Amino acid sequence: MESALEKNGLLESFLSLVEQIETAKLENGELDKLCSKLQSLVSAQYPSNETIEAIAKILPKNARLMVRSSANVEDLAGMSAAGLYESVPNVSLLNQSIFRAAVGRVWASLYTRRAILSRRAAGVPQKDAMMAVLVQEMLYPDLSFVLHTVSPTDHDPTLVEAEIAPGLGETLASGTRGTPWRLSSGKFDGRVKTLAFANFSEELLVLSAGPANGEVIHLTVDYSKKPLTTDSIFRRQLGQCLCAIGFFLEQKFGCPQDVEGCIVGKDIFIVQTRPQL
Repeated sequence: MESALEKNGLLESFLSLVEQIETAKLENGELDKLCSKLQSLVSAQYPSNETIEAIAKILPKNARLMVRSSANVEDLAGMSAAGLYESVPNVSLLNQSIFRAAVGRVWASLYTRRAILSRRAAGVPQKDAMMAVLVQEMLYPDLSFVLHTVSPTDHDPTLVEAEIAPGLGETLASGTRGTPWRLSSGKFDGRVKTLAFANFSEELLVLSAGPANGEVIHLTVDYSKKPLTTDSIFRRQLGQCLCAIGFFLEQKFGCPQDVEGCIVGKDIFIVQTRPQL
């Protein structure tokens, strides 16, 4: 982002605005006006042609991509980042204008009013906030999940807790209203306990044949037909499988893990793992 701003002769204006938002007051819309200016400035930036060409060499030409936020100010002590920053699904390098706009949108999400106030509350200087963008090939999941390899409910290190939602993981990551399926699984005894049944009003999907326009399909969920609701054996087997994966990652990286992944048919994919805070 800073490189793009510098290339366009805008870095000085950007740094000035960041300095101003540090102390901007909420009264009379002062902070809101600065946020708007900063977001407009940043969202108009985009990665260089060299960067796009480098990505195109790595990923399949016609792949659907997820443009994900990965800021250095996410999930800090005293600061939850669920839904704080943007991630844009369903874009393609075949439509570079949409891809570039998606990157700019993720960069700009660092400077929403909510993000700025969250950093203030956590005592994080605005100038220290930086946004990396991860570009990943999209999957078309039946289910998405988040694992904590130490129970966040009672801090029991022998339990892995899973939160599971239908469709894309943005339902979980963006703090969508509603409850996911919650399973607690013992690392050593194979016991699986259902803590909650899901009641999100909708699931988010991307169709492989649809346009790669940065949008997703919103479908109403009928939980009475979802195996995770109706089939206790499937629920137990999935809980045990996710527990084994979480425990493996915990052992691999040497500390409790916060894991994101998804299920496509009979395959389980891990898209992110990081230390559990």
